[in-house]
Amino acid sequence: MNFTVGESLIFEEIRVKVIEIKAESIVFEVLETGYEGDKGGIMEVPLSYLEENKSEIKR
Repeated sequence: MNFTVGESLIFEEIRVKVIEIKAESIVFEVLETGYEGDKGGIMEVPLSYLEENKSEIKR
C-alpha cells in the first residue's frame, strides 16, 4: 500500500491528508469528519491497520 506526502484521501469516512510517512505508520491531518472540532487534528495510523482495512480507503 503506497502513500504520498500531501495526498488527500478518505479513510473510514474521514477526509485526511498524508503529512508524514514513517516505517510502521502513516500520519494524517484530519481535513473533514462532519464534526467541526476534529478538523486540523493529527492521527497516526499503523500500516498494519491500514492494510487490514484497505477497503475503507477511497482515493
